[in-house]
Amino acid sequence: MTLVSSPLQEAQAISLTGQIIEQIESTDGHEVRVTVIQGGRSKNGYAYDDAALHTIASLLDGAQAYADHARSDVDQVNRSVRDVVGFYHDVHYVPSSASQSVSVGRVDASLHIFEAADWLWSLIKEACALGRPELIGLSVDILGQWQVNEQTQSRDVTSVLQVNSCDIVTRPSAGGAFRRILHADTQTAPRAVLDDHPATFVTHTSSTQGGSPLMSDTIMTEQLTASTLPPTTSPLEGARLLEQQQQLEQQRLEMERLLEDARLQKAALTLERRLQESIIPDALKSQLRQRFQGRVFEERELEAELNSSQQLLAQLTRDGVIRGHGHEKATVGQMVTEAEKVQAAFDAMFDLTIDTARLGNIRGFVSIHEAYARVTGDAVLHAGISHSSHLGPIHVAESAPIGRISEADTTTASFSYLLGTSMNKRLLKDYQAWPAEWQKFVTIAPIRDFKQQSRVRLGAFGSLSVVAEDMPYSAVTLTDSAATYVPQKRGNLVTISRETILNDDLQAIRQIPTKLAVAAAYTLAEFVYSFLSTNPLIYDSSNLFTSGAPHTNLGTGALSTTAMQSGITAMREQTNYAGKRLGLRPRYLVVPPELEWTSMVVTKSAGVPGSPNNDINPMLGYVTPIISPQLSSPSQWFLVGDPREVDTIEVGFVGGQVNPSLFIQDQPVVGLNFTQDVISYKIRHEYGGAVVDYRGLYRGI
Repeated sequence: MTLVSSPLQEAQAISLTGQIIEQIESTDGHEVRVTVIQGGRSKNGYAYDDAALHTIASLLDGAQAYADHARSDVDQVNRSVRDVVGFYHDVHYVPSSASQSVSVGRVDASLHIFEAADWLWSLIKEACALGRPELIGLSVDILGQWQVNEQTQSRDVTSVLQVNSCDIVTRPSAGGAFRRILHADTQTAPRAVLDDHPATFVTHTSSTQGGSPLMSDTIMTEQLTASTLPPTTSPLEGARLLEQQQQLEQQRLEMERLLEDARLQKAALTLERRLQESIIPDALKSQLRQRFQGRVFEERELEAELNSSQQLLAQLTRDGVIRGHGHEKATVGQMVTEAEKVQAAFDAMFDLTIDTARLGNIRGFVSIHEAYARVTGDAVLHAGISHSSHLGPIHVAESAPIGRISEADTTTASFSYLLGTSMNKRLLKDYQAWPAEWQKFVTIAPIRDFKQQSRVRLGAFGSLSVVAEDMPYSAVTLTDSAATYVPQKRGNLVTISRETILNDDLQAIRQIPTKLAVAAAYTLAEFVYSFLSTNPLIYDSSNLFTSGAPHTNLGTGALSTTAMQSGITAMREQTNYAGKRLGLRPRYLVVPPELEWTSMVVTKSAGVPGSPNNDINPMLGYVTPIISPQLSSPSQWFLVGDPREVDTIEVGFVGGQVNPSLFIQDQPVVGLNFTQDVISYKIRHEYGGAVVDYRGLYRGI
């Protein structure tokens, strides 16, 4: 655009840079310009070249847009009309420029949002107005072929057969992004006037790296050209020109400051976006935030730091410094990510409770094969059962498979981890539901390591001595003893084979966490009750139960009110180190299943059982029966004190981890995954224990 300039304007070259934001709302419809897909390798491991992008561009025109992807091939065929939010038109392939860091182009299109999807349009407008268009994005759902590239460890898309849709998601993985809101009625060019000077508009689009959204700017430049002032310039005109030059210099400095602020704001937005997308712990995020905030940086510098942090966490996990596993995704506000929905579908498959208030009605996967195909896009297990975005070396198949390629960010957590997370939740739920009445009469303690644990038992003082007038106090000493134990590690490996997934044996997989939970709970119960049934040697090198000295806590009668009274009297007569009676009373009656009904009779009958005189039963409600199937003898019965009143048995858990833990080994180049095509799940439970004081325990027979 060229305008006539005055001689004064031609006096000297003047350059001014400013920023104009183009955003014109429409009354007849909602149009937004978008990038459908960016070439190169996506976060899901698929690689798109220019040929694949050209094919996608040719097939996309008129394609539908849905809110979120379909979860399975069945859902893809039967998409609901209520989920349709718009369609695509004006599709173009945009080649890469010399200034961009990527070597392949992208596919751009105009997305028309239906008026019925005003909720989505409001979300798009607000995200763009806040400068946060990356909060939502676009994900293509196509039918195509690929082959595994051993050198780049990616899946190269070799052909695109069909574009199912391009859907709006929260975590795009192939660079699908919103660019700018368009004028829906007429496409008029923006205009600007600055002090009646000629203006030239140049549209500039910044490049994208790693699928980050593209920010569209309109840059206005003004330039006046002249070599020298005319010789007839008067002093007044010279003064005016000097003043104008000073004003323009001030404006230039102000614009430089504004541009620097814009760069800082853009860097800050990039930093927060990438930290929110990252799965590293909050502590590392805080360190990176302190390192990068307040300065302009290149995005590749931040990416290098994030990758370094993830590699460090992976190494710490392999070394056992960090225990446990899980799939975490940062969320923005109350937005639900695609990964959260997939994890919820796994949870529902194991009959776990779903937060429907936040996630909505999530349908659980009806088969393990459906779950695997949904996460990996590999319906035939072509790439092995640990298929994820961080693949190890995998051999290329003889023929490329045809399958659904979904570019929402759900496969960054591998199938094995999503399955393992739900299995772990199911295991803990079943473990905590298993009866553990032994916890009523033992002390649970956290311990730090596998070293020998010592519990010192101090002696006791006798009666205080009488101190005569002007006489010194006499000194007394305390004796002590120690109960010791060494914690142990218990666990097993459970494998899920490739054949199990191909055979779609969901019932077998669903039973694994329940059976592991039962095994862990039963093993721990056996450990605790074995202290009662095996009569072990304890801290004083004597058996726990002795009929006479040193413990006097072993009776000879079968379970009855009379025998229980004898046991209670024996506990009452227990003494401390100074020979003083403690007056202890039992709180629980522990019996095997064979004595369950006898225990109910002797503790709940109003009269003495079997007495012809209708005497009152003094044992009515005196103790609480506990039935233990882990007790091996059908005749032994036990009286146990309240651990809050007297020490009995201590069970210590390493790291305070009372529940068992489930771990996963799914690396494709090591272990059973490599040699036998199986995913290995390891259950681990670490604890130990010992009798701390015999005086709170009594055994009959």
